[in-house]
Amino acid sequence: MIEFAQQLKHATQLRWNRVHNFTAKINLNIQFGPYLLKTAEAPSELIESFRLRHEVFNQEFRGIEGSGLDFDKFDYHFDHLIIVHRDSNKIIGTYRLNCSTFSKESYAALEFEISKLKENAGPILELGRACIHKNFRKGSVISLLWRGIAEYMNLCGATVLFGCSSLKINSPREAALVYHHLTAQNLVSHDYGCRPTKNFCLPNFDPWYTYFRHELSSTHTQEAEDLIPSLLKSYLRLGAKVAAEPAFDADFDCIDLLTILRRQDLAQSLAERFQVKP
Repeated sequence: MIEFAQQLKHATQLRWNRVHNFTAKINLNIQFGPYLLKTAEAPSELIESFRLRHEVFNQEFRGIEGSGLDFDKFDYHFDHLIIVHRDSNKIIGTYRLNCSTFSKESYAALEFEISKLKENAGPILELGRACIHKNFRKGSVISLLWRGIAEYMNLCGATVLFGCSSLKINSPREAALVYHHLTAQNLVSHDYGCRPTKNFCLPNFDPWYTYFRHELSSTHTQEAEDLIPSLLKSYLRLGAKVAAEPAFDADFDCIDLLTILRRQDLAQSLAERFQVKP
């Protein structure tokens, strides 16, 4: 009875969020070995990606039991890059994409002040809600997601990529340690004047950041590296910068880092690999 009520609730919320009317803004469809890389074109594909997001973000990430869907008001406005495992015909990876040409909505703007970023002369592309099924969480699949992002960036003409990168951190000490480590590695940029919005500021962050003001020990450096997820590391290897202090997402009990990647800053070798023109 509880499961039926949950299904009914989801059906109502999906309709309220216009998922039944969803169509892709840009169509992308490429086969890579056992995988199909594409944008979701139908509500059924979108709903399956919501189910995967629930498994990763709620069941795995937050320890919530039971099946469900993860979606919000932004999903109708955004495109959804998906990776389909062709043998099982299951979606095993997804990434939410929003080009400013199609929508002025922004999830990142809930957590960060990004008004200066929005002043960019060309289209900007927001990335978010990235997840990969745990059985396929390996370098080749992450690389395939990036290939899809590069293809999409070419098609929409985006000059800047940005988005929130989540870290399984809920303590100001660990957040300050990671942020200090990234600053020391010249991976933090203050060029965009971004900062967490009032409701997403992390309490007691400043005292801990002051505590780590000196050069980090090798133990601290290794701890910081271990706290940075592979997806964020792939952003940084591509040339991305962290553009603000960490925001705290109380709903998911984690911190988010605003990451920005300009087309011109793409590492040349990766630009050639993904066929992105700097």
